[in-house]
Amino acid sequence: MISTILTMALVTDHSGEIAVSKNLLPGTYSNEEQVYFEQDAGRQPPPWLSLKIVQSKNGWTLTEIDAHGHPQGDPVRISLSPSEKRDIITVGTCARYFNRTEDGWTYGAIQNRKACRQKFQIAGISSDGLKLRFPGGVETMLKRARAVECWAAVPKKIDKEDGSTNWLFQQNLTLHDQGGRVTVGGGESGAEEVTLRMRAVHWPPPSTNRPSMVLYIHKDDPDRAASYSWADIGASRVGINLRWMQASCTIKDAERPSEVTETNFRGWFCSGTSGGMNILVSIGLSTFASVQKTSFDFRPL
Repeated sequence: MISTILTMALVTDHSGEIAVSKNLLPGTYSNEEQVYFEQDAGRQPPPWLSLKIVQSKNGWTLTEIDAHGHPQGDPVRISLSPSEKRDIITVGTCARYFNRTEDGWTYGAIQNRKACRQKFQIAGISSDGLKLRFPGGVETMLKRARAVECWAAVPKKIDKEDGSTNWLFQQNLTLHDQGGRVTVGGGESGAEEVTLRMRAVHWPPPSTNRPSMVLYIHKDDPDRAASYSWADIGASRVGINLRWMQASCTIKDAERPSEVTETNFRGWFCSGTSGGMNILVSIGLSTFASVQKTSFDFRPL
């Protein structure tokens, strides 16, 4: 997804000047990673902040949101006015000059003299995210988030009549990979409230930890997870099974087609029962076609 955004960002007009695509603006952004690692290092972090920019009828709107994606204020209008040497990006009533780069916009050294009273100033826009500057000069980087869709199952407080677990199953749960959260259960659902949180973690030097997609499960503590699982940063899906709950999250637009082909397929194994005995059979591609309609459970080798 990020590479697609980068491709859309690079446009050259008829004069040979760089023209940045408007498709670079929309997205969800968060400085979750910077805040976490600054705190972890014992330094004063910038204020936690997450923003959502969406296309509107006359440009775009910028809304401050919480980790669950809920608005935390009224949307602010954004407009873009391209010019020959630089572009003007107006947020609310504050217009500022931005220089075009091969990866977006940077805050121009030459500015108009109109005073702006803002909670923060956009200082850069790229395929990676938004660079913001707070009053006093503190800067922060809000990384561009990828959308994530999950399903989750949590037990209800009252079992079924036969004594078995009565599961609450929810799907189409949406969050994002920059600290986005979504809650399952709670309220009148009959199940304890559980929160899923997703992060795309890139440890800063000198750490040698490899970048990872991490799925956290929170119960009573919003900061400390009850448990978590992880996968390679390039994974398209992360799952977790804690017995008392299960979940699976898919990073949208990251799924890859199967690498299994007719030339590298090695066969299947199937398991079943016959006469009270367990059976494990390994079969090849030609045999599979004639037995696939049986009650055996087939799995790739």
